[in-house]
Amino acid sequence: MKREVMNINDSCEKSVSGFQDNKPVYRVVLETSTVSWEFLPDDCLIEIFQLLNYKDLARAGRACRRWKSFADLEFLWERRLKRDYNVKIEIPLRPGAICWKEEYERLVDRVPCVELEKIEEHTDEVLHVSFSNNGMMFCTCSKDAYVKVYNADWPFDTVFSSHLGGTNTLFSWEYTQMSQFSPCDTQLLVSGRCAGSEQGGEIVIYNIFAGTFTIQARVRIRPYDVMGTWLNESHILSARAHVISYSMQCLCEVILNKSGQEVEDLHQSTVTRSFLFRCDNFATVSYLHVADLTKPLRQVVKRNVSKDVKDLLHTIHYQYLQKLPQSYSRNQQVPCTSENTRGLVCEVCSIQASPERNVKRMKMTSLAKLNSTTNCFSFCSKRTQCNSQDNPEVEEHDPNGLLKSCGIQGTDTDSFTEMSNAGVISNAVTAQGSFSTNTSGTSNTSPVVPVCEICKKQLLLNGKNQELAGSEIDTSSATSADEEVTFASLPARYKLFLCFTGSRVCVPHQIGVKILHQEECSKVVERDIGQMLSHHAHDYSRPEVDNWDHVLELHGQCVGMTLSPCNRYLYVNVRRWIGQSEVDILPDQPPPISTKIEMFVYDLITMNKIATLTGHNAESDVFFLHLSSNDHYVSSGSEDGRGYIWDRHYHSCVASLSHDNVVNCVAVNPRDSSMAVSVSDDNKIKIWRSKSFHRLFNGARAKSRTKSRMHPVKPTSL
Repeated sequence: MKREVMNINDSCEKSVSGFQDNKPVYRVVLETSTVSWEFLPDDCLIEIFQLLNYKDLARAGRACRRWKSFADLEFLWERRLKRDYNVKIEIPLRPGAICWKEEYERLVDRVPCVELEKIEEHTDEVLHVSFSNNGMMFCTCSKDAYVKVYNADWPFDTVFSSHLGGTNTLFSWEYTQMSQFSPCDTQLLVSGRCAGSEQGGEIVIYNIFAGTFTIQARVRIRPYDVMGTWLNESHILSARAHVISYSMQCLCEVILNKSGQEVEDLHQSTVTRSFLFRCDNFATVSYLHVADLTKPLRQVVKRNVSKDVKDLLHTIHYQYLQKLPQSYSRNQQVPCTSENTRGLVCEVCSIQASPERNVKRMKMTSLAKLNSTTNCFSFCSKRTQCNSQDNPEVEEHDPNGLLKSCGIQGTDTDSFTEMSNAGVISNAVTAQGSFSTNTSGTSNTSPVVPVCEICKKQLLLNGKNQELAGSEIDTSSATSADEEVTFASLPARYKLFLCFTGSRVCVPHQIGVKILHQEECSKVVERDIGQMLSHHAHDYSRPEVDNWDHVLELHGQCVGMTLSPCNRYLYVNVRRWIGQSEVDILPDQPPPISTKIEMFVYDLITMNKIATLTGHNAESDVFFLHLSSNDHYVSSGSEDGRGYIWDRHYHSCVASLSHDNVVNCVAVNPRDSSMAVSVSDDNKIKIWRSKSFHRLFNGARAKSRTKSRMHPVKPTSL
C-alpha cells in the first residue's frame, strides 16, 4: 500500500506525473514500511493531541505505550478541563485530587445528571427537598400541605407521610415549605404557613425513633419565611416579628427553643430570647441559618502559625478571640499555680484510675484543645455524640463518669467550680518551673511543680503527660526558634447566626451576622415584648436591642442560601437590582430585579466574596430558590425549568437537570456525591444519578433478569 505526500525525501520513489511551465512535476510516494506514526516527533504528537476531545484523547492513549505516555500528560487534561468547563486559568487542582485526568473523569462520569426515578405522589407544587445528614433519607414539602420522607435507596419507599392541611384536626396549614434534619438525624424540623394567617407560620419537630415519627414540639413563627434552623441536637432557633407602624420598623426577636418539650401542652414551648433586632422599613429577619466555625477557625490558625492572626481573620473574629482568656506564646512560661494543677495525674495512673475518682487529664497539645474541655458552648448543657464526632480534637473520657461537654465527672461539682474560677488551665506549658507575675512584672510567688495526684511523680506538660525520672526539667525540646509565634486561645464552640434581613427596603437584601454567646440569652415570657412596646409607645428608640456584628450587603433580593459541609463557605442566590441607582431607592417601593440569578460565594472567616456562579434564571417574582451542597458540588433550582449543579472548587456548571416547570430546589446527597434529588412545580420528584452508577445499576438489572429466565421460580402447590 502506498500513500501520496507533499515533501520529497531521499528514501522516496520519484515519478513524473506531468509537466507545468515546461518543467516536470514529481509525484512522491512513501512506503509505509519506511515512514510510520511511530517516528512522528514528540512535539508534533503533542500538538495533535491538544486538538482532540476528551473521548478521542482517552482512546488514543490505548493505542500504544508511547501514545499513552503523551495522552496522560497533566497539562493536556488540565487544558481540556478548563476549556470544556470554562474554568479560570489561575484555579489550581482541587485539594485531595490525584491528577487532572481523574478530575475530568469525575466531572464527566460521576456527576448526577441522568434521571433514575420519578415520583409523583404529591398533588401540588413541590417546594423543598432536603437530605438527612447520613444521606439515607430525604424529605419533601409541598403546597398540598403534605410532608413526606423517602428512603434514599432504590426503590425509594415512603418512610413517613403526614398531612398538615385544613382537614387535619391538629393542624391548619396552608402548605409546608421547608424541612431540615437534626445534626444526628434523630429529629426532623418542618415549617409551613398557617391557613387564615396573613404572615404567621409554625414549626413542628418530629422525633425519629425506630422508623416512627412522633410530634414532640410546636413553635409559632412570624413571618412564615423565618423557617427556623437547628442550633444543636436539642435546640432550634426561630424568630418573631413585632410591627411598629408609627416608625415603619419591626422588632424581631430570635428565640431559642427546646426541641423536646418539658410540658405536656405542645403549644407551650420552653423558650429563651437570644437576640432582639430593630429592622427599618418593615424589614424582618428570615431564612435562619447557624454556621459552626469551630473547626475552620482552628484550621486557619494552625495552618498559618507563622502569620499574624489579625491578617487571617475578619475583625469580628479577631475581636472575639481577644476577649477570650489570655494567650501565651509557645516559648513563654505559663503561670502554673496550685489551683490549676490540682487533680492532674500521669498517663499510667489515669488509665488505672477508677471512674469514681475525680481526675482531670491533661492530654492535649495546644491551648485550643484545652479550651474545648473547659468551656461548654452556650446553650447546650450536655454534648451529644454527634458533637463529639464534629470535634475530634476533644479527648474522649471515660463514658461511665465524665461529661464530654465539660471534661469532668458528672458528680464532681467541686472540680467544675475550681475550673470555672481558674479560667483556662494552659496545656501549652513549656517549662516546669512556671511563675506568676504582678503588674510591675516582678515575681511574687514561688514556682509550683505539678505532680501526679496519685503517685506523686513530677509531670512535664509539653503536650502529653510524662513521668520524670529526676527533678531536672529540660525544656529545650519543648520549643524551637521557628515556633516563637503567639498562639491565640480558641473557643471550644464558635457559631455564627446568619439570616436574611434589610434596612433600605422591606425585601431581604442583606445578610446579618451575629456571634452566638451564652450571656446574650436571657429568660423571657410571651408578654415581655408587648409590655416593652406599651411602656414606650411614644419613644421607640428606648428599647434595648442588639446590633449586628457584621452585615453583608448584596445589592439585590436574596432568594436562597446554604452553607458548605464545613460551614466555612456561604452560598447565596441573589437577583440584582436594575434600572435605578441605589441612591434613588424608595423604602416603600423596592426597585425592579434582574431575571438573572447570581450565586455569591462568601468566606465566613474573612467575610470576603470569593466567587460568583451563574447560569440559572428567574422569569417572575420568585419567592425562594433553595440551595444545597456537599463536599464536591453545590446545587440550586431555577425558573427556566432546569436545576443546576456546580463544582464547588472549579466554580463551573457541571450538570443541568430538566423538568417541565419551575425547579424550586435541588438537593445533593451529603454522603453520596453521585446522587441528587430535584423538585418542581410540575408536582414531580426526580432522582438523578451519575453515568457510572447507571452502568452498574443497569448491569445488575440485566444480570438479575437473565438469572430469573434461566432459573424461573416454580409455583408452589397448595
